[in-house]
Amino acid sequence: MHAGHEMAPPPDPFSLFNHHLAGLLVILVAVFTYLEESRFGTTHRWVKYLWPLPLLAVATFVLLRSDSFVTLHWSEWLPDTEAVQHKLFGLLALAIGGIELLRRAGQLRHPAWGYVFYAGAFIGGLFLLFHAGVQHSHIIHQQHIGMGTAAVAIAVAKTWSDFQKHSPWLRLYLVPALFVVLGLQLAFYVE
Repeated sequence: MHAGHEMAPPPDPFSLFNHHLAGLLVILVAVFTYLEESRFGTTHRWVKYLWPLPLLAVATFVLLRSDSFVTLHWSEWLPDTEAVQHKLFGLLALAIGGIELLRRAGQLRHPAWGYVFYAGAFIGGLFLLFHAGVQHSHIIHQQHIGMGTAAVAIAVAKTWSDFQKHSPWLRLYLVPALFVVLGLQLAFYVE
């Protein structure tokens, strides 16, 4: 401790692993997003089922292992604000991935179900902008701001691309690129 400042805690290997794994899975979402919108996706319709799978994997992992204690019992993680936020991120990813998979399988046909992704990505991005933890350093806050910004940009770009049918490049290039940006931020996360 120097001049009244506390030393930052050492990086948490558990947290680093979680962020890096999530980053790789989000990059996989980017690849599947691109493939689905490309000519390959038009000739191989089964590709549309791949997109939600990495998101469901992230959701499952975050719900089960987002914090150093491994429990689903709410009394263990409820007092920890950061753990509650992580569980909410996991539930949000689970909802988006599950709904998208059911939409692609033809089980959810009403057009309103498509708005879940837009709202979920936007809300998730806003949560990341304000994601707080007791031990968060300045660099961690900066990274959350970057991730939140990327998630909001994904929501805006996806919404815009879905309503601007005459601009297919948005869905083919911009949305996957923004997923890559978010995935790289997670994959190279530091504490």
